[in-house]
Amino acid sequence: MVRLKILPTDAEISPSMVSESIRKILPSDIEIRRVFEEPIAFGLVAPIIDFIIEDKEGEMDRLENLLHSSDLVSEIEVLGMSKLSTDLK
Repeated sequence: MVRLKILPTDAEISPSMVSESIRKILPSDIEIRRVFEEPIAFGLVAPIIDFIIEDKEGEMDRLENLLHSSDLVSEIEVLGMSKLSTDLK
């Protein structure tokens, strides 16, 4: 599992719009487990999304490339990675 903070391209874009745009582009082998929001500044709110990806070489790069293909995604910050049996705080 990987937890990412995803910054939208504009403060007018809601976290739900960002997460929905991401859901539409994800392949079936990458799953969203949980979505919550974090206020950043000046009205900007970023979705924090937990993704379930395979534990193999190149999967993180693949996920980041998929996310950057969304017009609503500006930046991606990795907040944590863990096995599913371990709880991210």
